[in-house]
Amino acid sequence: MTQRFLLLLSASALLAGCGADPSPPSTPPPPAPDATPDKGHMVFIHGAGNGERSDEITRHEEGCQKNDLASCHALGLALMTPKDKQGDNNKRAFAAFEKGCFGGYAASCNGLGVMYHHGMGVARNLVRSMELYKRACGGDVSTACLHVAMAYESGNDAVVADWPSAVSYYESACNLGASQGCMTAGKAFAEGDRVERDPERARKLYDRGCQEENEDACKARDELK
Repeated sequence: MTQRFLLLLSASALLAGCGADPSPPSTPPPPAPDATPDKGHMVFIHGAGNGERSDEITRHEEGCQKNDLASCHALGLALMTPKDKQGDNNKRAFAAFEKGCFGGYAASCNGLGVMYHHGMGVARNLVRSMELYKRACGGDVSTACLHVAMAYESGNDAVVADWPSAVSYYESACNLGASQGCMTAGKAFAEGDRVERDPERARKLYDRGCQEENEDACKARDELK
């Protein structure tokens, strides 16, 4: 899976220099785009608004100023502009993601990781990106777990290739509803690919992927011996 890394996923902010932590969101946060089941396909570019919806930006900005972290996350997504990496939109998105991430909104840590990974609104820093992906994965953001898994699978400037660690993170992503993780980890355990063969574990992973309507996972489960 080499460099199929994300371009936008979730957004929020994570500023090391912010003062007291913002208060929790006043309303239940909307579903994070990166938490949506991927039906077996890696979908990284969903959610970027490119700064085009001024009405949404104004609304989310007002909420973020009131420490509604879901609004900060939504603001980051609305501002994210992949084609203009160092533009003002991305700098504002970065700040919004920072606030969300450091305030405890895990999906925003993933969005911030995307920005560091691609050098959007900030200097590219894969080490920092991995730290943020791991933080988001620990906060139950499935796509963040996939990002960590892919980094360990292929290796990059931040980590050396480590297939067992990759499989572990794919399995975590699967447990959070990412069917791509179910397929990859399931295949590893089914074939004993650099991990101990475990057909029953593979079956459970495939079954989880099947529950997410991944037809390939259903087929692999049914054909597993």
